[in-house]
Amino acid sequence: MTIRRFSTDEIPSLLDMRRAMTLELDGKDLDDDPIWRDRFSAFLLELLDKNETMYFVAEHDGALVGMGGVYKLRNHRSVIYGQPSAYVTSVYVMPAHRRNGIARAITQATVDWARENGCVVVRLRASRMGRMVYEAMGFTPTEELELPLTR
Repeated sequence: MTIRRFSTDEIPSLLDMRRAMTLELDGKDLDDDPIWRDRFSAFLLELLDKNETMYFVAEHDGALVGMGGVYKLRNHRSVIYGQPSAYVTSVYVMPAHRRNGIARAITQATVDWARENGCVVVRLRASRMGRMVYEAMGFTPTEELELPLTR
C-alpha cells in the first residue's frame, strides 16, 4: 500500500470516490447534479494553483483505493492574526480495503501537509465511522455549532 500525493490526471478517480463516499454516508447521488464534477475540478485546480490544497491517495496493486484532501482556510484568524488553519475533507477508503490503517495514513499525510504549510490547527467533520480514527490521532471535539440555511 502506498500513500502519495495525487496527480491532476487522477481527478476523475477522486470524483468517483467522492461520489461513492456520499452515497454510502447519506444515500445522495452527487451525479444527480450534472455539473458538480466540473465545479469540484475547477475548485480543486484553483486551490492547487495557489498551493492551498493537496489530495492524497492510497494505491494498492496499481489501483486507487482511498483518498483524502486538505485545504487552507481563509478566515479572520489566518488573515488578521497570521494563524492559518486547514480543513481535512473527503477521507474515504473503499470498503474492501478498510481496517488496515489506510484512513489514518491518509489523514496523517494531510496533517503533515498542513504543518509543512504553516497551519496551526487542523479541523474536520467526522462520520460516526471515522470519529474513532481521528480521536485516536489526537483530534478533539470543539464547541463549534452549525445552523443549516435553506435556499
